[in-house]
Amino acid sequence: MRDVVSSYLENGKPADDDGVEEAFELLHEVNERVRTGIWVTTMFHLDRPMYLLGYLASQSRVYLIDKEFNVMGYTLLLSLIEYKTLVTRGDLERAKEILPSIPKEHHNSVAHFLESRGMVEDALEVATDPNYRFDLALQLGQLEIAKEIAIDVQSESKWKQLGELAMSTGKLEMAEECLSHAMDLSGLLLLYSAIGDAEGITKLASLAKEQGKNNVAFLCLFMLGKLEGCLQLLVESNRIPEAALMARSYLPSKVNSKAADSLADPEEYPNLFEHWQIALAVESNLAPNRGKYPPSEEYLSYVEKSNINLVEAFRRMQVDEESTPLENGDYGHEVIQEDGVEESPEEPVEVDVDDSTDSSVLVNGNEGEEQWGMNNEGTSSA
Repeated sequence: MRDVVSSYLENGKPADDDGVEEAFELLHEVNERVRTGIWVTTMFHLDRPMYLLGYLASQSRVYLIDKEFNVMGYTLLLSLIEYKTLVTRGDLERAKEILPSIPKEHHNSVAHFLESRGMVEDALEVATDPNYRFDLALQLGQLEIAKEIAIDVQSESKWKQLGELAMSTGKLEMAEECLSHAMDLSGLLLLYSAIGDAEGITKLASLAKEQGKNNVAFLCLFMLGKLEGCLQLLVESNRIPEAALMARSYLPSKVNSKAADSLADPEEYPNLFEHWQIALAVESNLAPNRGKYPPSEEYLSYVEKSNINLVEAFRRMQVDEESTPLENGDYGHEVIQEDGVEESPEEPVEVDVDDSTDSSVLVNGNEGEEQWGMNNEGTSSA
């Protein structure tokens, strides 16, 4: 039969709704006409064979009996059956007229029926269970309806679901409100950091600390540049080794006997802390600008500086403050190596820093200001 169909289609002949007639072989022909019929629909699956006794329309119940003469009654609403029949036929107008005659306690059953047929919006209108309506509203993206339900139910899980959906759809104000109700601190951290909300991160840091979410609090303080707060949080959390490493990396002036129990004291063992005095100078220069948050449109100006090793940069650069500008506006620096060869003034020069705390590290002219973000006062601008 397949060959017949293939040959039929290859010849360019059209195939109607009845298919390809040549592909069928007539075996028998019955000359009878169907005059009456009945549709049989499965309403409920029983756990054992039972026999129908009858149906009481006044009670909307059908009664059955089994072999042990146990009589069972089941609710069977003709209005519900008629409603589902009309929906199946596509006659939605008449179905809406019948809906009020269906008791409210059966509306969730109607809603599930509508959802199974892909009529989610109609199911949302009919459903009465708050949890079910919330799920339907999320499916449809009806966030305002879902929010109203969440306010009535006051469920943290629902607030979190709604907050995540609001965030993914760009409704950030609603996302913030929902995540706050859900006490989803990680979600709030993601939201505030994504939109660059320094005020929100500041509030979140305090809230996380109150809730004992030290990891979230630490990240908030670190993003805000509040390094002293990060160090204090580690000490209060009894995470002394991490506090010592934090201080050594970002706040060398804070390294003391309490924070450095697991390390060596830099004052007693300076040979173990390379470029210690330079690190102190870097910390001092950057401290005034830690609380300044540049606008997001200046991101490209800072992205190249995120991986700069400031200690190394400061160590390799020098400014001759006594030099005077030449006619072209450049600074005339001459650096003479030990072999007597004159080098270009643009080349960075390593500076030997002694062990005294009063030593300073200078930056090489305008080039240093542009490359490392130094302002006219010699402090960091980034």
